Formats: sequence, C-alpha cells, structure tokens
Amino acid sequence: MSKNVEVNEGEWRLTGAVAAEEAMACPVCGGNARPCWTAIDGKGRGWPYVRCQNCGLVRLDLRGIVEEWKKLAYGDEYYAEGISKFTGAVQLLREFSAWRRAREIHGFFGVPGRVLDIGCGEGLFLKAMQNFGWQVDGCETGQRPAERAEQLLGRPVCRGGFCGMLESGVAGPWDVVMLWHVLEHVAEPRELLERLAGFMKPGGRLVVAVPNAASWQARIFGVYWFHLDPPRHLYHLEEKHVRMISRDAGWEIDGCRHFSLEYGPFGWAQSFLNVCHWRRDAMYETLKRSKGIVKGGIGWRALAWLLLGPSVLPAALEAMAGRGGSLALFMKRK
Repeated sequence: MSKNVEVNEGEWRLTGAVAAEEAMACPVCGGNARPCWTAIDGKGRGWPYVRCQNCGLVRLDLRGIVEEWKKLAYGDEYYAEGISKFTGAVQLLREFSAWRRAREIHGFFGVPGRVLDIGCGEGLFLKAMQNFGWQVDGCETGQRPAERAEQLLGRPVCRGGFCGMLESGVAGPWDVVMLWHVLEHVAEPRELLERLAGFMKPGGRLVVAVPNAASWQARIFGVYWFHLDPPRHLYHLEEKHVRMISRDAGWEIDGCRHFSLEYGPFGWAQSFLNVCHWRRDAMYETLKRSKGIVKGGIGWRALAWLLLGPSVLPAALEAMAGRGGSLALFMKRK
C-alpha cells in the first residue's frame, strides 16, 4: 500500500487508486486477506473489515470508500467540546491514569529526561511528566485537543503527526517515546516504528499501547466490541502482531502489561450495552463534552457507574489470563 499512501502518522490519505490485490495483502505478514464482517458505527453506518488468512490480523477495508472515511472518521464530535474531552470523575480517572504512567516511567529512569508523546491528545501524560521535571514534546493531529494541550502545558504542540513534527524542526533524541492508543490509527505502523528507532537516546524506551484484539472482551462481543471504534481504528492488533511489527522495525520488547483501569472495565461495560442498545457507544458519547449526540445523559451516566464497578472483575481476570482488553508493551532498540 505504501506507494499509494501519503503517510503523516496519526493522519493519512490515499494519493492514488489502490490495486485490489495490493490492498488485500496483509501489511504485517503479506498473507491474503478476505472480508470477515461489517461493523456499525454510532451513526448507523456500516464499515467493512478484512481478516488475514495467515496471521489473523483484522483491518478496516477502505477500498472504494476513502473519501467517505476522510469526511466522517474524525469529525468535531470526536474531540468533544470545552476545556477537556470528558467531565467529572471520568476526567479525574484519565488524569490519574496519566499520572501513574508518568510515575512509572520516571521511576524507571530515576532522573528527568526528554519525552515525546505522539498523539498526545490534551496533554495529560505530558503534563504529569512535566511535573516530574521532564522536557516534553508532543504532536497531535486534532486541532481542538492540541489547543487544550498547549493551554495545559504552557508550550506549543506540533499540529500533525511525527513526520510533520520533524519537518517543523522538533527532533530527538528522546529518552522515551509514547504511542498510547495511537498505533491502531496509523496507516503504516511498521514504517513509523522503524523511523522512531533512529531518534532514541541510548537506553531509551518506546511505549506502545493498543486495544487487544485477542482479549476476552473482543472475542465475546465481536463487532459490538467498544474498542473496535469504527471507522477510526484501521488495525485490530493482537500481541503477536505488535511483536511481529516491532521486531521487523528493529525493536525488542522487554515488558508487557494486560490490565488498564482506564480502558479495561469500560470496554466490558460499553460492549455489553452495545449488544443491548440500538445506538453504538451511547454511554461513551454522553460522558464526553459533546452536545446533542445522545439523549438521556443523566441516566446514561448513572448506568455507567453501575456497570463499571462489576466490570473490573472480568477485566482483571482477562488480564491475569494474558488476554487483557488493552496491551501496553515496553520496547528497547535491538
């Protein structure tokens, strides 16, 4: 696909017609991919997926619908309104999770260094690292979250992806590069990891987190799985896929986590509701700062807290079994 794709990590567009046989080839192993199912998004639109017959990678099939995808995937409602994407306790949980990640990374190195967050959102992780004394860099394709990050950090954030940031003059080396639930959005994940390898300090670490397509919740709920997130997630990766991509890109994985308090329980709760309710991800949308998307916001918020508590148990069990809903992998250069 690469000769027909103009890549700007985190955002991308096709520059020409993609041959059918090229588009169907698996970007991880080169195997043949075939249609597997269609997932319905929150507005009732169907999106087709293909599965590799060799390694099992599931990905969005954009042949013939690229223009529609570009118009619909990242609308303003995706980023929500106001000073943060979420409100109340949900936002506090996100801030706490970002602080925990920052504390762990700072504790690993012992002294402050330099960190890059690709797809930094509204800058919660970078702010926590900044509070630990680190020099922070971030890039974000969304205008609204980039503005939030700049207000929070008190410094500019690069608009766009990693390539655009390099073109703007911000370059490494970095001690830490974070790809937190970003790789699944990237058109050419292997190429991004290959390029990042040349911008790391000796002993530096790359942290990659993705929804786990081999998790119990993914296997149970299928097309209703919350973290499928049609049509934004281009790839639905299992641990084996991330290991294959990272190995080919020159990285060695030296740590893996399967539990996320931020993503695991909510994946179970919202996926269950997706099976029961006519509108996909309705609870999630009401928790965001988005107006006029789903009615009955107070009821949905109450239901969220009723479901999230019990959802911690299956999230913990799947993590203990090595099938957590979210994977976090820690890598070093070979």
